Amino acid sequence: MAVTGCAPGDQPTSAKPSTSRPAASPGPAGAAAPVPPPTQPGFSYADAGQVCRRFVMALYSADTRRDAGPGDAYQRAMRFASSTLAGQSAAADSDGRWATWAGHRVHLDTVVEPFVDLPQPGDSAITARRSIRVTATAVGEDGWRGSTEHSVIDCDVRRGGSDGPGWRASGYEIRQAGVR
Repeated sequence: MAVTGCAPGDQPTSAKPSTSRPAASPGPAGAAAPVPPPTQPGFSYADAGQVCRRFVMALYSADTRRDAGPGDAYQRAMRFASSTLAGQSAAADSDGRWATWAGHRVHLDTVVEPFVDLPQPGDSAITARRSIRVTATAVGEDGWRGSTEHSVIDCDVRRGGSDGPGWRASGYEIRQAGVR
């Protein structure tokens, strides 16, 4: 369930035409200033491993009883992501399992734990890599159960820059470890 997404928002409309002059362009077209990512109130972002764990737990938090679509879990994960990762959009709202899950009022029963299978590169002052093992099963209110997925998520974690002093997930890779 590694997906990305963003929801379109309503654009405000002006009641009357503007009489002010347009602002000068800050730079080349498409070079927007990074937007700070959302934050999780009360979370310090001081531990790279905890940031990766929280990011992964949120990615695997789909719940058809409260979510409008599969992209909602990705949006929750963005509280632990860098502005670059948070700014990406794409397939988060496209998960072929969602209709089946919604029919059974599914939530994901998810367990995450740190995982080390290969020697990890050492942390630098601004970069780290952490791996998390995920076991996720779709469980319906009606007793229906989907397949259990076993995955390892490798998080690239970065701190500093426009995202502030704490650690943020700046990229991730999902390795399928099996389905039962």
